Amino acid sequence: MPPNRTLLRCLWIVVIFLAAIGVAVGTRRTIVLLSPGQNVAAKNPAASLDAHFADHRALTLTHILPGMLFMVLGPLQFMKRLRARYPRFHRWNGRIFLLASLVLGVAGLAMAAGDTVGGRDEKAAIFVFGSFFLFALAKAFQHGLQRNFASHRAWMIRGYAVGLAVAAIRPIMGTFFAAAALRGRTPQPQHFFGTAFWIGFSLTALTAEIWIRYTQNRPRGLQPCG
Repeated sequence: MPPNRTLLRCLWIVVIFLAAIGVAVGTRRTIVLLSPGQNVAAKNPAASLDAHFADHRALTLTHILPGMLFMVLGPLQFMKRLRARYPRFHRWNGRIFLLASLVLGVAGLAMAAGDTVGGRDEKAAIFVFGSFFLFALAKAFQHGLQRNFASHRAWMIRGYAVGLAVAAIRPIMGTFFAAAALRGRTPQPQHFFGTAFWIGFSLTALTAEIWIRYTQNRPRGLQPCG
């Protein structure tokens, strides 16, 4: 039987929604970093976060600019019709995607090596999943060169899912901010950033693995785009 179409649509909606969050967050962060004189951060309830990233402006931009490219190009890699009709575009899109992933992944690990908002918990989550992110995409590239497309697909899904977690973490953080505000407390990002990172990375990685196992044993003609 083919995969449930409703489930497939829901998955695509979630992916596009998270990718949009990633682009929106990256765009805002870029504007704040490049326009310090406009005092954008002063109007933000999470002003301390803006100040933190402003202290590492160059490294942060090195991370988020290819990160936005990652968010946009990722879904294109999993569109079955696009792959079939425009294989050359798929290959070049994949190369740019992997290069952007390498830059943002290395920059992210470099950022985690310094001061982080969430302290050791955040560092641990970034190093564990950031290392896996780079490993997964390296495996995807290797299997692509070997034309082992089933394994290539699986590792691409794993890699993109872990990268997408950066966007999934934002609603999780928002929940922590809202919970603190409802209790009449001033939200302190350092108290929950590490937990939010572990939750976000774990959820997307687990979802990816479930989807891979759900689709990997189906006939090739019945496999979904992702």
